[in-house]
Amino acid sequence: MSHIEELVELVSQGESEILEFKKTTGQRSEAAKTVCAFLNCSGGRVLFGVSDKGEITGQYVTTRTIESITHELRRIEPPVFPEIETVDIDQGKVVVVVRVDGNQGTYCFDGRPYIRHGPTTQVMPRGEYERRVLEKFHVHRRFGK
Repeated sequence: MSHIEELVELVSQGESEILEFKKTTGQRSEAAKTVCAFLNCSGGRVLFGVSDKGEITGQYVTTRTIESITHELRRIEPPVFPEIETVDIDQGKVVVVVRVDGNQGTYCFDGRPYIRHGPTTQVMPRGEYERRVLEKFHVHRRFGK
């Protein structure tokens, strides 16, 4: 199966707990919040160049475009290094795919933790975040001695 066929199959599944569409990289701040939510949940992919309705439009991408996505993702703490790849679709246009694995983490974007509920990204409730932080701290204390 070619990359374009894999992309079409993935997009046909629609947005979900593990898949988000962004029409352009101009939406990279919103996409970075979603990447943060994926890290705090089960992981997932953000596809730049796909409309909310699942239309694969692609966009023209330069090295600077990828750098701007990477720069936005640096606002996630602790630091993460997602996989970023491009899929050629038509006449120089590509879809940019950002993929991360999740781990029920305590990641924040601009100081706020995010979580995924179905196809939406929301601020993680404070109690949930505090529980995760305490759980993480407890594991490190218990096994750290």
